[in-house]
Amino acid sequence: MAEIGEHKIAALAELRNQLGNQITSGSDLLRVQETRETRVATGLQGLNEQLGGGLPRGQLTEIISPGYSKGGGLVMAELMARARRERQYAVLFDVGRGFTPESFPESDLETLLWVGCESAKQAVEALDIASRDENFQLFLLDLRDCEPSDWSAVRSGQWYRILGQLRPREAVTVIFSRKAVTSAAKHRLSVENTLSIDSLDSERAGLLEQSRFTPMTFPVSTSHDSRKSRSALSIAG
Repeated sequence: MAEIGEHKIAALAELRNQLGNQITSGSDLLRVQETRETRVATGLQGLNEQLGGGLPRGQLTEIISPGYSKGGGLVMAELMARARRERQYAVLFDVGRGFTPESFPESDLETLLWVGCESAKQAVEALDIASRDENFQLFLLDLRDCEPSDWSAVRSGQWYRILGQLRPREAVTVIFSRKAVTSAAKHRLSVENTLSIDSLDSERAGLLEQSRFTPMTFPVSTSHDSRKSRSALSIAG
């Protein structure tokens, strides 16, 4: 058995010598992909700095606001406004239907498609379908009102299928939630901004300047991140 193993090692070494630079490891391919990755500037200096210039195209990004009035909705509003200024269509998947159009300038709603969802499962399924549509380049998931039990109904492989659909079109998806959602996310950051009743009389630009973004690296422990995610990632490419 030892001789067979040594024979395989020798054969592999010989193959590498013959092919030379034609062989590239998976880690090398990943580094090349990251250097070619393009980004979308958000207009939020702190967020751009943490993300290396902006939201990565073809990826999932999580914005975590652990409590109420911490600035998650403010960031979402700015992304919607920027999409309108750039004449790009955006889709908002709103779990709990907390979105209030009256809180936004009418001009910011011109390029927005709002989808009211009853649960995280319904929102992710809707994203799965919408992410195949070439008319949309920005997808926003507001999952801040989700119950912890909602995640048990979300299949792990669905996130990676969505990721595979985003990459070829370089579309951007931002997930807003109270805690980490999926290991398929490229980046995960927390946002902190102390807002009060007096903030209602303040300009949005001034409030956004107070937002602080911090990278988060803790592991996802929700039920939809299981061992199946490895095989799903290989399928998504």
